[in-house]
Amino acid sequence: MSVNVGIGFSRNLKKEQAAREAAVRAIEVVGRDKIDLAVVISTIDYSPENTVPVIKDVLSPERLLGCSTAGIILSNSVETQGIAVLVVVSDSIKIGIGNVDGINETNVYDGGITLARRCLTDFGKYSRKAIVLFADGSLKNNTPLITGIQDIFGNVFPIVGGASSDTFRFSSTFQIFQDRVYNHSALGLLLGGAVDIGIGTGHGWRPLGKPRIINEAEGNIIKKIDGQIAANLYKQYLGDEFSSLHSNKLSQMAILYPLGILVGEKNEYLLRNAVDILADGSIVCQGDVPEGAEVHIMIGNKESCKNASLEAAEQARQALGGKEPVLIIVFESIARLKLLGRAAYQEIELVKRVFGYDVPIIGMYSNGEFCPFESVGEFKRSSFQNESIVVVAFA
Repeated sequence: MSVNVGIGFSRNLKKEQAAREAAVRAIEVVGRDKIDLAVVISTIDYSPENTVPVIKDVLSPERLLGCSTAGIILSNSVETQGIAVLVVVSDSIKIGIGNVDGINETNVYDGGITLARRCLTDFGKYSRKAIVLFADGSLKNNTPLITGIQDIFGNVFPIVGGASSDTFRFSSTFQIFQDRVYNHSALGLLLGGAVDIGIGTGHGWRPLGKPRIINEAEGNIIKKIDGQIAANLYKQYLGDEFSSLHSNKLSQMAILYPLGILVGEKNEYLLRNAVDILADGSIVCQGDVPEGAEVHIMIGNKESCKNASLEAAEQARQALGGKEPVLIIVFESIARLKLLGRAAYQEIELVKRVFGYDVPIIGMYSNGEFCPFESVGEFKRSSFQNESIVVVAFA
């Protein structure tokens, strides 16, 4: 298998110059003129209307996509300002990309179906291994997007990725597809051919207090827990701070205390951020919630986050079956960046401990992650998750 990858980064305050520096550094690493794929990860300080034309001019990639982020993960640092470019050149990996624009709360499922079909059209008739998904982080419920994709690819086809983010404003994210910039779209990168993909995920949050039951729920809205209005669960634990959750934006308090939905028989918890408290006390979650499920408020700390990162890396390493990776991509929740602060890079050091210190790493802090989670026999079904780290290794 012939695969060359290059990663370039710049924090130059001049937008166009930063884009040029990142693109040039990436192409210098691969030493090739023809670029099969370019992935752009940018903080919102760098307007894509200014940077994308420059990157296209330098690289002339066959396919380009990317999105905004609250922070960029690199092999040697975590950056909260800058622009990063990943370039891939390969004669053995098959690639297909697709996008769907104008996604809103009413058409997310149909958007997933359309996106999957467009990726397949671009991909062709090759063996398919996984789809990397970049979505609109401002949506309150990205679960139907995954469901739509699964209705085309199958329930256990690996879907990994993240939702675009900004600096905890939850209002100004963007997505990039080819030479255009979007605000309410989803992008797919379908990979196949001669490539092995190892995926690992974890979160490190643990349940707080006794189990409670979701008595009434509809989609991503929890109406009743233990026979009471749902918001009472937060009110009991947060006291005076409860009022900070009454917002139509994702509260910083809520992302530190997500809800945990017990899944399966292995004490695995699917995490859900509370993004709004309605007038009737219903909790709006950033993803579907099953009626009748056991629910907890969850709590985490720096050590539990770092332990989860190590476990995710080890899972991904094991899935490769001994093959050496040529690239690691990390999708990680912005909540973890907030919790870890200056210690955020310690998670990446743990990933490097597992894979070695020479494997190139790139990643982003996302407003929700897509990853295989719920066991279905010997396979895992991908879900939309919050507060997680997803490690994807390519060999």
